[in-house]
Amino acid sequence: MTKPPPLSDDDIVRMARQAGLDLPPEFLPELIEAYGHVRRMVERLGAPRPRGDEPAHVFVASAFKPGEEQR
Repeated sequence: MTKPPPLSDDDIVRMARQAGLDLPPEFLPELIEAYGHVRRMVERLGAPRPRGDEPAHVFVASAFKPGEEQR
């Protein structure tokens, strides 16, 4: 998976506006900073992970039933 080139600040603002997000100018630096964090998280989604990273046996459904004893 190749990494896309970084976006400029203007590109980030344009994408936000195209998505219907019309922020006042004083919030744009925070949006630009947040985009960098989101982009790094999205890049990690495509990374291959071994099956054991999130084993299915850690979820106990009965622990969420009202009136049932937790294990």
